[in-house]
Amino acid sequence: MKPLLLTCAAVAAMASPIAAQTYKTTSQDGVRSLTPKDESKQNAFGNLIQSRAMEMGFFQWPIPSKKVVADTATRPRQVSSCVGHDPDYRPAPEYSNERDLQVRKSGLAKTFLYEWAAYKNAITELDCTCNTLKADWPTAVAAFDALTEGVDNPNFFTPAPIMARDAIKRDYDRMCDITMLLELE
Repeated sequence: MKPLLLTCAAVAAMASPIAAQTYKTTSQDGVRSLTPKDESKQNAFGNLIQSRAMEMGFFQWPIPSKKVVADTATRPRQVSSCVGHDPDYRPAPEYSNERDLQVRKSGLAKTFLYEWAAYKNAITELDCTCNTLKADWPTAVAAFDALTEGVDNPNFFTPAPIMARDAIKRDYDRMCDITMLLELE
C-alpha cells in the first residue's frame, strides 16, 4: 500500500506544474487573484457573468500562509469527500446524467460556487480536514442567481465558477499536500 501512495504522490507532484498553468493567477499581499478571460474571446453574457463573479469576490482568495500538517492518505481530496453538507448539495459528477441542460449547468455552477466557498473556508482556517471544508448552500444558490440574472443560455453558467473553483482548489491542495510547493509572498 505504501508504494502505491508514494507513486500517487509522485504523479501528483509531476502533474502540478501542468495543472497550475490551466488558469493564470497573480498574487499580492497574501491574496491570489484569478486573471479573467479575455473579453474579446467571450460574448456579452460570458463577460457579464465573469464581471459579476469578479465583483462578488470569486476571483480572489487568501493565499495559504503555511503548510498544514495533514495525513496525506486520509485527508479529503475534494469537498465531496466529506459528509454533512446541505442535502441539496450534489457533487459535480452527479449532474452528468441530467438530460435537461438548464438543470445540469445550473446545478454544476451552484456546486462549484459552494465548493469555492468551502475551499476558501479551509484555507482561511488552515485546516485540511472535513471540519472546515463546508460552506452554506443557500448562499451558493443566491450567488448563482445573482451571477446569472438576465442570462437565459445555460452554456454561460459554468465557465466563471469552474475557473474560480479550480484555481482555489490548487491552493488548497498546495496547503495540504507535502509533495506540492507552497507559494509564500
